[in-house]
Amino acid sequence: MLLTFLSGLTGGCVFWTLGLPLPWMLGCLTGSLIASLSGVPVGVTKPVRLIIMVILGVMLGGTFSPEVLARAGEWIPTLIAAVLYLAVLTFIAQFYCRKFMKMDRLTAIFAGFPGGLSEMTLLGEEAGADVPALTLAHACRVATILLAIPLFLTYWSGLEMVERESTAPLWSLLDIIILLIIASGGLFLGKIAKFPAYQLTGPLLLSAIVHTSGLVQGEPPEIVTVLLQLTLGSALGARFAGYSLGQVGKLMLLSVVMAFLMLAVTLLVSGILSYAFDLEFEALILALSPGGFAEMTLAALSMGIDPAFVTTHHALRLLVIVFIVPVFLTRIIKRNS
Repeated sequence: MLLTFLSGLTGGCVFWTLGLPLPWMLGCLTGSLIASLSGVPVGVTKPVRLIIMVILGVMLGGTFSPEVLARAGEWIPTLIAAVLYLAVLTFIAQFYCRKFMKMDRLTAIFAGFPGGLSEMTLLGEEAGADVPALTLAHACRVATILLAIPLFLTYWSGLEMVERESTAPLWSLLDIIILLIIASGGLFLGKIAKFPAYQLTGPLLLSAIVHTSGLVQGEPPEIVTVLLQLTLGSALGARFAGYSLGQVGKLMLLSVVMAFLMLAVTLLVSGILSYAFDLEFEALILALSPGGFAEMTLAALSMGIDPAFVTTHHALRLLVIVFIVPVFLTRIIKRNS
């Protein structure tokens, strides 16, 4: 496993030096992927994957807050529209994955959902999807969206991104104790309740509850986030043993095209909703963006756009994708079997 993390760390450092998006996720994934394609024996053990899923669940739950719950009622029309938009966008992306990327049905379904790279690959793996194809589809989508949207908004509206530091406190000792308890409790709850991908969804649910209630208000230190992204990115990149460079290149190109297709749909829907509800076009683009929950929230902050509006819509998408979709898919798979 040491080679896995060293190759991932190398890729992360290169991405960070070049100022590319999500360096410790996409960079580590790229470094580990290159090592895997080169025949280097990379990979992670099952216990490490379990720890990754539990920690990720806890941290995803931390994206919820009392403000999200308190202000959700202000945006019910756009939240409903966001769910409908999610369904349309997913249908288009799944059709593209089946028709042009030649994915099997299950992999296309998980590749088409505009969720985060980490949760979608982990959920897809649990369901039996093709993890390497899924990883490339989501990694290319997230990277393309994170590069394209800030550039578009800067050109369209003249908004400049100004880096702002978070004012939220870091985890206290009490916060850490509570989160360790809910991590263990969420793992147990998810297993006995038979949640889909229970290692992720159980801790996520309990974490969302304690963060929304205000019981935990701190943010994780940056080093924790970096280590999680490094580990997850390296683990995903290590899954490409047996793939050729040509196969990976073709998948990446088709994935970037899909990302621009999804972005075009997002811009169209944002324009319609902006006209219908008299809302900021730029805010809707960030709120409906198919990727980058944390990054789109930070972009909203840096551009002077209401971050609560953006966070609430992304939080709803996360809930729909992580909890509702796997249940629906399980029924389809059982019925087809």
